Amino acid sequence: MSNNTFKMLNFACGSRIHPDWVNIDFSPIDNRVKKVNLLSTLPFKNDSFDVAYSSHFLEHLHPNKAVQILKEIKRILKPNGIVRIVVPDLQNMVQVYLDTLKKIESYMQNNMLDSSKKSMGGGGIMKLMLPSLHNMIGLCLKYSTKWLEYKVAAI
Repeated sequence: MSNNTFKMLNFACGSRIHPDWVNIDFSPIDNRVKKVNLLSTLPFKNDSFDVAYSSHFLEHLHPNKAVQILKEIKRILKPNGIVRIVVPDLQNMVQVYLDTLKKIESYMQNNMLDSSKKSMGGGGIMKLMLPSLHNMIGLCLKYSTKWLEYKVAAI
């Protein structure tokens, strides 16, 4: 079976629009995207798609809403249909965070106690690193996706 015989859905597509797919989003950016409220019943018949895809959408939802959407995707997929969902890699973000902490700790041990190294108006490079560290902590907390592993199995 070649790709052009598949019926493919790109849900919550944003700016990722493909001409061979049915592209849907709550806020379409152009006429190649159909406006659909993804938080309600999808306007497609049961077993109507071979493939469904979404990237960086589900992590923005409350877990119950994400499960509701996944149930809808399951409903509109044909038997043995394929779903591909991309969400942030929490393990990778946590590893980056931990690596950053180690670098900061090493820097502090090696340089921060030496006052001759404190340039840039006090605080040295730490002054520049702290906003990035703060953002990384926020990202790690925001994108916790552990719930998805458990909930998907129940659908």
